[in-house]
Amino acid sequence: MKKLTLAVSIAIVIALLASVRWSSTATDAPPADVLQGTDSTLAVALSIGDMTDQADVIAIGNAVETRSMWVDRSLVTLVTVAVTESLKGTPGDTLTVVVPGGVDTNRKVPVAMTYPGAPRLTPGESMFLFLNADTEVGGGYNVTGFSQGKFSIVEGDDGQPAVTRDLTKLSLKDNNGVRRGTANMTPLASLKAQVNGHLNK
Repeated sequence: MKKLTLAVSIAIVIALLASVRWSSTATDAPPADVLQGTDSTLAVALSIGDMTDQADVIAIGNAVETRSMWVDRSLVTLVTVAVTESLKGTPGDTLTVVVPGGVDTNRKVPVAMTYPGAPRLTPGESMFLFLNADTEVGGGYNVTGFSQGKFSIVEGDDGQPAVTRDLTKLSLKDNNGVRRGTANMTPLASLKAQVNGHLNK
């Protein structure tokens, strides 16, 4: 009886040690610049000046079409953008923006991946974009600062073009801690003046 009790006790200790080891390796911290939560994503907060400095291309354009593809084991959406104006860089008449997430309908059971706070570019949408060259999709660009570098161009209350940006699915980290992003609207001319003023410094 004592041998059976000892064997059971040893088995329980081994199981506890294994579970502690498994839980410690399963919760290794992800990269510091972007952390995914259940309903939001944590990103480093960037000012317009920060994004102007970091971006390889700053452009105004219209989303033309989208298609999803696999990059390693992740789905991404490739968005073709017709460029109407370039403030920084030389993107050409069109460029491809690579957005995290997508849908693969070419399977018996379609597969979809989504990321809270990821930028969304919809065909027909007019946008002001801060972009960085994508290292995994040749010739493609990522939106600077996850979704911070994507502004939708709409008609403002005064009838003039304005830009809107919804960062409510982002948690933004700066020197003062972490805060939830907000949605805002500003005149397009004001954003262009900020960017051009920073570029001309």
